[in-house]
Amino acid sequence: MAISYPVVSGEPAELAASVMRIRAEFDRLDGDQDERLNLDEFLQLRENKAELTRDFALYDFDHSSDLSRAEFSSVSGLSPAWIRGSIPDPLTDLLENAVSALDESYDQWNKRPSEYVNSHSFVANFIGSISPEGKKFVTGRILRQADPDGDGQMNRADARKFLTYQLGMFWGEGHEIREPTGRVLRLDRFLVADINNDGSVTLEEFTSHGWDARSKQDFVRLDVDEDARITFREYRDYRDAENYFDAVEWFRKSDVDLSGFLDIVEIEKAAEEERRHLVASTIPAFDQNRDQLLSLQEFRVSMLGNRNYPWATRPVDLNRDGVLSYDEFIFHKTDLFQLQRRYYFHRLDRNRDRRLTPDEFEFNEAKPNAVRIESTDGQTSVVIFQDEKFPVLGLPDVSPDGTRMLFHRISNDPKVASEIVLSDLKGEVITELCSGRQPSWSADASQFVCARTVGEGNAGKQIWVMAADGRGGSSIGQGTSPRWSPDGKSIAFLRDNGIVLYDTKKKQSRVLVAREGHRYTSLGKTLVWEPGSQRLALLATRPNFTELVLVSVPDDSGKRRPIQTTPEKTDGGAKDGEVTLEPQRGFASCRSAGQLSWGANGICFAIIPMTATKPAMKASLQLWVPDSSGGVKSVPPISQDFVWKAASLEKNRKWYVGVSEH
Repeated sequence: MAISYPVVSGEPAELAASVMRIRAEFDRLDGDQDERLNLDEFLQLRENKAELTRDFALYDFDHSSDLSRAEFSSVSGLSPAWIRGSIPDPLTDLLENAVSALDESYDQWNKRPSEYVNSHSFVANFIGSISPEGKKFVTGRILRQADPDGDGQMNRADARKFLTYQLGMFWGEGHEIREPTGRVLRLDRFLVADINNDGSVTLEEFTSHGWDARSKQDFVRLDVDEDARITFREYRDYRDAENYFDAVEWFRKSDVDLSGFLDIVEIEKAAEEERRHLVASTIPAFDQNRDQLLSLQEFRVSMLGNRNYPWATRPVDLNRDGVLSYDEFIFHKTDLFQLQRRYYFHRLDRNRDRRLTPDEFEFNEAKPNAVRIESTDGQTSVVIFQDEKFPVLGLPDVSPDGTRMLFHRISNDPKVASEIVLSDLKGEVITELCSGRQPSWSADASQFVCARTVGEGNAGKQIWVMAADGRGGSSIGQGTSPRWSPDGKSIAFLRDNGIVLYDTKKKQSRVLVAREGHRYTSLGKTLVWEPGSQRLALLATRPNFTELVLVSVPDDSGKRRPIQTTPEKTDGGAKDGEVTLEPQRGFASCRSAGQLSWGANGICFAIIPMTATKPAMKASLQLWVPDSSGGVKSVPPISQDFVWKAASLEKNRKWYVGVSEH
């Protein structure tokens, strides 16, 4: 085994000094000068012979009963952790097994390594092979990992590199997550703090969702180039222990009896509070030789020992059936390491029924949503509706006069259709109106529009205009996600990945945005009108990226309405009758944003935390102000006692109306 040291620019002197020190120490101990250290020679290293005896067995990676120079260079205490010698990575064995399976699947690909295959087909087959149900959903992120140059093909070397990404060994543009030293980059912390998923952490994100003390001083220390954000490179290159998890040292300190193994009691005592729920499943799942103990290598491959991803998050049983499916085995909004996630699911699923029971792995049951209103001063909070029978609720639409609200509720009984209900603002009177979803009031509150399912397939998804009491009503066409304009003249809704506008006076529909008229894979699930009825806002998705988009709406004559804009926000001189889609560039990615609302002060959206750990429970409301200075503005603080799924700030800025997770 050759000695391998990580190379860190700017620290060559410390690296060279450590190498020389390790060599000198080995020469001092090697009494017979045979280039190997036996146990008696190794015990001369320092005091505490019991600990040294344990360490001798721990670092004897080839089980030869002596230590080579390479093995000795890995011994704890001889050098800083980032400098020490290589320690065999148990994920390498998983990688080789995966590559062998790949060779077999592609008719002994190892004998024709230069042969190319279609990259999209390869990724689809890969996803299907690791999914228990054989699903083949290909995202832009995973396709770019397989085919970074975008030429549509890949050879065996490309496939092997792709597998290292899927096993969580690398990330991004070839960034190493697992060091040869045995340390693992704490990518889990970075992902949780990066709320808007733009690859960097701002001071606001760091102080609300970061790690440890989360002080401004800590942020400044990590922000090397002083650009007010911590990039992934800055985070990775800071070699301090806080950014890396040293699985070897954690194992050594936890091994209180110096046996070279961890039992359940030692693991329970050493595990941090936020990871204690993983303890019960760790030994049954990762003790491969069934001795009820974990070796160093077994620990390093476990969810406790591998902190490259938020594995400490409790997944949620979304359908409330008492078991966790593979599709529910989700730990973060960004699904990075699918092969690693599949491996963990396989190890935990001891009875191989493709479901995890609470005995196999601890998870959370989906809590029923609650419609609530809360004063911005935090003094008053009223639960309007919450019922175990209806766990999923839609964001309420408050009537123009501010006295009533409409929202939809979805039953946990699949045989029961979603229902639209009417409520006062105290939750004292709840009236079921009709079946449907996403209700939106007319300007005079005499009617509302909603989405209803009246048949099979897309054709059965219809937009209906109903009387305020839910009676009568008629369809205005096929579509989803309707929204009545504040001036009452139009109803906008989604159809076939485009936007349709219905004229309520002429009772005619026209296509506002055609499917082929934009570059987005999806225009989202909701629309929201500007108070002046001049534009719509939505969350549109490109491959692996979601952004806030504003859509201009021409007036009745087809002329563009005058809109106040700054130079960088202009639409490039669009002509009358031309509809423009304006991405809000400064918004970055908003995958974590809940449903939008557009008030007099701007577009309000809830930031949805994606983990169940306490620091990430702090959801927030943010305000995007288009056409002025742009950017996210502060709004009155929102309650931290529960997770907001979606929320809106009312016109008077005194009340939040929204849906919480619990």
